[in-house]
Amino acid sequence: MNEKMILSDLEASVYDESVLGGKAKNLAWLTQNKLPVPEWFVITTKAFTDKENLELSPIIRKELQDRINKDSFYAVRSSAVGEDAALASFAGQMDSFLFQKGIDAVCDSVLKCFASAFSDRAISYRKQHGISLENIKIAVIIQRMINGRVSGVFFTAHPVNGSRRHGLISSCFGIGEGIVSGICNTDEFTVDMYGSEIKSNINAKDCQIVFDKESGIGTKKVDVDSDKQKTSSLTDSELRRLIELGKIISERKQFPQDIEWTICGDDIYILQTRPITNLPQPISPIGDTIIWDNSNIQESYCGVTTPLTFTFASRAYANVYEQAFLALGTSKKILQEMAPVLRNLLGLIKGRVYYNINNWYRLILVLPSFKTNKEDMERMMGLQDPVDFIENISWRGKLKKFPSLFRAFIKLIFNFKKIDTLVSDFRAMFKEEYDLIERSKLHTFEIAELMKKLERLNLLMYKWQTPIINDIYVSTMNGRVHRWLKSAQVQNHVILQNNLMSGEEGIESTEPTKFLLRLCAEIRNKPDLLNLFAEIENHNLLNAIQICDSEFYQKCLEYIELYGDRCIGELKLESITLRQDPSFMFAIIKNFLKRPDLSINNLSEKEMKFRYEAEKEAFNAIETKFGKRKLIKFKSDLKKLRGAVKNRENLRLMRTRVFGLARDIYAEIGRQLAFYGLLEDKRDIFYLTVEELETYMEGRSIQSIFKPLVATRKAEYESYKSQELPHHFTTVGPVYHNNKYEYHSAKEISTTDNVLKGIGCYPGKVEKTIKLIFSPEDELDLNGQILCTIRTDPGWAPLFPTAGGILVERGSTLSHSAVVARELGIPAIVNIPGLTKILHDGELVRMDGEKGTIERLNNKHEQ
Repeated sequence: MNEKMILSDLEASVYDESVLGGKAKNLAWLTQNKLPVPEWFVITTKAFTDKENLELSPIIRKELQDRINKDSFYAVRSSAVGEDAALASFAGQMDSFLFQKGIDAVCDSVLKCFASAFSDRAISYRKQHGISLENIKIAVIIQRMINGRVSGVFFTAHPVNGSRRHGLISSCFGIGEGIVSGICNTDEFTVDMYGSEIKSNINAKDCQIVFDKESGIGTKKVDVDSDKQKTSSLTDSELRRLIELGKIISERKQFPQDIEWTICGDDIYILQTRPITNLPQPISPIGDTIIWDNSNIQESYCGVTTPLTFTFASRAYANVYEQAFLALGTSKKILQEMAPVLRNLLGLIKGRVYYNINNWYRLILVLPSFKTNKEDMERMMGLQDPVDFIENISWRGKLKKFPSLFRAFIKLIFNFKKIDTLVSDFRAMFKEEYDLIERSKLHTFEIAELMKKLERLNLLMYKWQTPIINDIYVSTMNGRVHRWLKSAQVQNHVILQNNLMSGEEGIESTEPTKFLLRLCAEIRNKPDLLNLFAEIENHNLLNAIQICDSEFYQKCLEYIELYGDRCIGELKLESITLRQDPSFMFAIIKNFLKRPDLSINNLSEKEMKFRYEAEKEAFNAIETKFGKRKLIKFKSDLKKLRGAVKNRENLRLMRTRVFGLARDIYAEIGRQLAFYGLLEDKRDIFYLTVEELETYMEGRSIQSIFKPLVATRKAEYESYKSQELPHHFTTVGPVYHNNKYEYHSAKEISTTDNVLKGIGCYPGKVEKTIKLIFSPEDELDLNGQILCTIRTDPGWAPLFPTAGGILVERGSTLSHSAVVARELGIPAIVNIPGLTKILHDGELVRMDGEKGTIERLNNKHEQ
């Protein structure tokens, strides 16, 4: 049976692209779906097998003669295999011939279409798009010619801004060749595909392409009548009909379409459709707007954070807050509804950990007094850019929430009253659970046993209600004291409140520093040890001390056991702690030894002096404004705040120990996975997620070969280290899709500013050069210089005593750096926008810890 070389529009619907070419295949689909397409037929790719012999066989010519009407006009178009595809449209690359009449003209146009597939521009297009030059196949379409009065192109998704809700219709008078060739000006209509909005851009259309009546074949360019040039080429009714046709085609195709159309009389004809190629990312994406901020969280997770740390921390946040709210009487039904909020309190953007601020606001909606809690939380987080957050809840919704809010209120009051007992009980429970892990024996356990210990650690997180309730207590009492001082119209009430927080004894954050100062006092009294610290490199000191002074060696081990998890970046599982390398400890001791003026007694005296002066000013202001009875209440609130902050710092050391224990367990698992050849290096484990390790153990893993996965992630995260991200930005829609992560500040940061402003945390004026320090690998010898950094965590505390002052770009008056600076009596300023971008290492400045100002003296002298 001979294969058909020419197919009618209905016959073509059962053939594939290899026979019809791309354009004819799409036309067949339009016909099959009963869309208004002018009648057509196609000469298949089988008819053109010999590109050297450009002739039509007598059989094909005879069939063409039978199919065409000698008095009708036709459009003859190429239809190459691969044409009008999603990745390559071939638009304008091959020839089309319009208003062709008679068998000779049609046959001549057919051969020219075939030849155009091998033209220089078509071959060049294939090369540019990586399309093979081998076995080029082409079919030719012959279609009834429509003499359109208006023609155009309809993109069912916007080709400029990428919006899939909006389309773009371009139209001109005459036939569509005027648009395709770019000869004619067009009107443009941006249309809402699923609404009524149409934005019109009517342009002057001075020319159009029409049938060439003089020659009786083909087209020509003519002028548009002057009275029509500035009128719309489409009526509102025609636009609405086009939109409906576009919706039908794109919805059935399930892909945005580039549609050519024409209008003759009142009838709209679809001439072709193809997928839109190279649709840009949406300029205004659709989806949830999320505010991201790391002003506070970067204290704990500074810089690029690995997948293991993020997934461990993200799960911990979800678990501990779920349990805390259960303890406050929140129903399981409400907690189920809040599951997406709890799961997404943190985000990971280009390796940096951020708070999802929207979800933190939603979290405190569960508590009474949202507005007050919101302000208190923002103050505690040190948000430089507080966010307006409106959650529209009907009166019915508010009444429905009232029982839960009232229950939370009663539970909070009850827990606040017995907070010291709760903290004491928690500490006892923690010690018991922590001691059961047998940290010193981790190297003796198999991987399965180590994973079981991680499960036990995870269960400990479910008992973390007390630290969270205490954090809420800190936020509440801090806000209350703030409002007392503000209402009393105290001048610089924020600075005064910071000074009131000085001199609190028994804060764990300062204990590592005091322990090291005691070691320094002992070293100064032992010449052999003093010589050892002067001569031996930090990484060799511990072994040298073991040989020289066994008693002092045991004290060093005691420090490492107590505070070995407290390091810069202490909540990042990938951080190197004193347990792995004690060099940081010895670097700090050497710094202390250069400062004979440093002693625990000197620090304490300085703290108590500022505390006494601050109390005198505050108590006098409150009594003058409100009387003695209110002063008693203020003193009580201040005492509660001091106790809550002390509890918070002490409880956070326990959190540090949990993360430190998890670090050691994961490190041992990594060591064993590398030993058995599943990882290239033991530290590669930090590039896997918690869930990937769990599913690997349980037999649910979708990828059990880790090496290529780790290699990909290491390359990705390495690239993030050279990319800077702002502390605050907004995303819309999918977070990783077409968002620029840009910070738009109300006040632009200028690198030429002579005076910088932050929040003063501890008073004192210091005129010194600054030293920029970002990590433990940096030069740590401060020797009285002003420490300048982006953020700190408790692991930075041992550095502080050798600093003349402390400047921190991020943070709040309740952040670790502020708390420790107050306890050590060191002038400090936090929350200084652009600090590390503006100041240079070694630059001379004058800082005022009370006013929160930094004056650049180098710049001033130069100017």
